[in-house]
Amino acid sequence: MRWEDCLEYKVKNIGKNLEQAKALLKLAKKRLEFVEKHGGDEFPQLLVEFYYEVIKELISSLLSIHGYKSYSHECLISFLDEYYPNEFDESEIHFLDSMRKLRNDIQYRGRDIADDYLKRNSERINKIIKKLVRIVEREIQ
Repeated sequence: MRWEDCLEYKVKNIGKNLEQAKALLKLAKKRLEFVEKHGGDEFPQLLVEFYYEVIKELISSLLSIHGYKSYSHECLISFLDEYYPNEFDESEIHFLDSMRKLRNDIQYRGRDIADDYLKRNSERINKIIKKLVRIVEREIQ
């Protein structure tokens, strides 16, 4: 979905909210800490959901900084593509969208995922999370 369409239908301009942005950053960091302490290879579906939630909270934090609230996960990704094209390349945007779809399939259809999904993608996921944390921390100042 294009960001322009999101603004028309699925995103609300609520004004900048740095306190909410800080709270979402804090929650994302706590969730990530939990995953790192209690994660493992035993439940890959749950870990994918956890990582996705971290990413969603970090992007939502950025939206709060810019004064938006999204009612669509797809629009969160469109926001990144629109506002941070120099930070996130096309392959990262596509990966985030595929992760969004995978998370939806897991959550709403009980989809199994390949046991090696996280082994194949954890480096990419962690790189995106670190990049998002860095951007949020920079912009929250």
